Amino acid sequence: MGYIGGLIATAFTLFFLGDVSLENYDTIRWVGPFAGGFFLIAALPTFIWLRERGEKRRPPAGTRLLQIGVQRLRLTWSQIRHFRDLRNLLISVFFAMAGIYIIIAFSFIYGAQVIGWDESVRVYMFITVQLTAAIGAIGFGFLQSGIGARAAYIITLSLWLLAILAIWQTPALTDLLHLWLDLDWQAQYVFLFAGVLAGLSLGSSQSAGRALVGVLTPHGKSAEFFGLWGMSAKLAAVFGILGLGLIQWAFGLADAILFCMALFVLAIVTVLPVNEVRGSDTAESWQEP
Repeated sequence: MGYIGGLIATAFTLFFLGDVSLENYDTIRWVGPFAGGFFLIAALPTFIWLRERGEKRRPPAGTRLLQIGVQRLRLTWSQIRHFRDLRNLLISVFFAMAGIYIIIAFSFIYGAQVIGWDESVRVYMFITVQLTAAIGAIGFGFLQSGIGARAAYIITLSLWLLAILAIWQTPALTDLLHLWLDLDWQAQYVFLFAGVLAGLSLGSSQSAGRALVGVLTPHGKSAEFFGLWGMSAKLAAVFGILGLGLIQWAFGLADAILFCMALFVLAIVTVLPVNEVRGSDTAESWQEP
């Protein structure tokens, strides 16, 4: 649903605010307040209709909430070692999300600086990624039911490798299309096909990763372990963006994109030891000490 919401927001922005240009600055600068209002409206159903199912519990006498929070963090961190498969998955998620954050942050910069696309193609790319991401999330959801969450997750990471290879070699693919098929396409339009692969990978990898975390997590510790999953993703953003920036400074943006490929290779390698059945059994048999 998030990708559909992104398309709706984009359509509204283009229709009411216009294109991104210096001449349209006085209008397009309202995109910030519009984005904030869109988030507010989207959140209202949660605030109005979602009810808390848990029961309110008072902290033990003589303790503070901060103290309880620190104790729970220490307990969660000590207990994660009992879930070997989940631990390996979180390491894989760290590398995968680092690559995903790089693609999200730098793909449009790459399109402008390396590919040299037009403004209209930039809009087409955003729409393409949103549509294919929604298709990927839904499609791989059905596939995951048949082949398992781990296998689906590995396939999505492999798709990312193909997407990054297509991004990196867009100029070469453009020349090959002209040589083999006599197609006189510009590189920016070939880049859209790389966007299709990236969109399919984006929607499917995040949904498959979350599903696998759910399979390997005990019911009573969902909030804690999904918190670790979120922390892995946020740390990955810092690591990925900083790493790409340093490599770009040394080698240039065109070749720095290969850093993403290395991250997804590491994500595949670190998830290979994960045994979905064993991890699920461990989660179901877990009892609080």
